[in-house]
Amino acid sequence: MKTIEGKFEGLDGLKLYYQGWMPENDPKAIIQVVHAFAEHSGRYKNIINELIPLNYAVYAHDLRGHGKSDGIRNFVENMGHYVDDQKIFYDLLKNKHPNLPFIMLGHSFGAVIILNFLKTHEKLIKGAILSALGMKLAVKSSGLMKLLAKIFSKIFPRMKTSSGLKPELLSHDLEVVKAYMEDPFVNYKKITARLGYIMIKSFEEIPEILQDLKIPILIQCGSEDRLVSGALELKEMIKNENIKIIVYEGLYHEVYNETENYRTQVFKDLFEWLKEHV
Repeated sequence: MKTIEGKFEGLDGLKLYYQGWMPENDPKAIIQVVHAFAEHSGRYKNIINELIPLNYAVYAHDLRGHGKSDGIRNFVENMGHYVDDQKIFYDLLKNKHPNLPFIMLGHSFGAVIILNFLKTHEKLIKGAILSALGMKLAVKSSGLMKLLAKIFSKIFPRMKTSSGLKPELLSHDLEVVKAYMEDPFVNYKKITARLGYIMIKSFEEIPEILQDLKIPILIQCGSEDRLVSGALELKEMIKNENIKIIVYEGLYHEVYNETENYRTQVFKDLFEWLKEHV
């Protein structure tokens, strides 16, 4: 495996850190990864270690305000900034690999960013793999909290408050939870008012976006996800024949970072989907 890293200019010239992992042989496709809230691109080693031997190249950048990228921690002006950053990153990668198909892979809020990207750039992407989707955030998403988040996002957009995220709900693997809590590039305890409202609102828009997409999509969720709720309801609601939704019994939020006995089937389904669509 060959690794690369660097920085590129996102929207408004903000410096964004990225990494790439290349197989020894010529790659058959590019996997563009979009990470979730509060984390960074370096937390996807389980996926990378599985995909590289299959001759997929994987790239990911730290979202603005996350990881090693510049920007106010856990803050964004609007969803469009994330989408524009992804488009700039896609263009950079496409210039490197002009003849290869692109698959996007996103987790939780990263998956939501991908869905918003696909609203305007669907024709650029061959397919998408999304994990931890649902109908709404399970934390800070009551009617009152949503109203307060909307008000403060306008008046004090950069004001920070508790995110309500509990790391022990990420995975059954205690080492994963421990590493997350001790990672200096993970900032999960606080969230700005603007990003909090964007996250609440954007999860509620997921069903509407999914119904209109044409490319093949694989969605993988855990039945015991207590950070994002409504995976089973989403599965019943979506009638798009291009979308395959799998809800794994007993799994938590990070299906790719579960204990090995759990994640084996998750990766098996992912590989079969890739084999069919790439």
